[in-house]
Amino acid sequence: MVKGMTDRSIFSRYWKAYGGCKALLKSVYLRAAFILTFLFFPTWSQPGWWEDVISIMPNLLGFSLGGYAMWMAIGDDDFRALISGSEKQGKPSPYMSVNATFVHFILLQVLSIILAVMAKAYNFSMPSDFFLYEFFGLGFRFLVLGVNGVFYFVFLYALLSAIAATLALLRVSSWYDAWHKEEKGDNVNDKCQCGRKCKCSCKK
Repeated sequence: MVKGMTDRSIFSRYWKAYGGCKALLKSVYLRAAFILTFLFFPTWSQPGWWEDVISIMPNLLGFSLGGYAMWMAIGDDDFRALISGSEKQGKPSPYMSVNATFVHFILLQVLSIILAVMAKAYNFSMPSDFFLYEFFGLGFRFLVLGVNGVFYFVFLYALLSAIAATLALLRVSSWYDAWHKEEKGDNVNDKCQCGRKCKCSCKK
């Protein structure tokens, strides 16, 4: 078996390829989701917000799996060999970086669906003399509200991560396009006596 494939779990390999906590905290989409969570306070502060998640995320999950399959089909074996393999200083290859972006996107979608279903399952009315109200007082209501906010934040982050996955797919397509143009240029050069990548009249 290839060295390095068994020394770390699959999640640790994904996390390293994604960039770890540093990449997460530097993410523009994470910050945008944080801001949007505050803007959408009227939505997640009321019961029923999970219905949006349950109706949107399964369709988006299907789209992301289709996009992931499309990414795996881009290029040929030569192109995939070119962008794979660890780079200097142990950094993940472009191939693994794009894979990690899609995996991150898909995991966020699954997590948002699970959290929405959990919020729906535990949404039931409690009497005003419920022992948690009596023990924690008004703080319990704020705790529930805060949990809903965190759950909705994950949902928004998953939505915005669709942009990152789409741009990653476009980036790989541009790599393949540039590589293909270079390959075509080399083929023209092989047939030209002038030693330049051109289509002149000195072909052999």
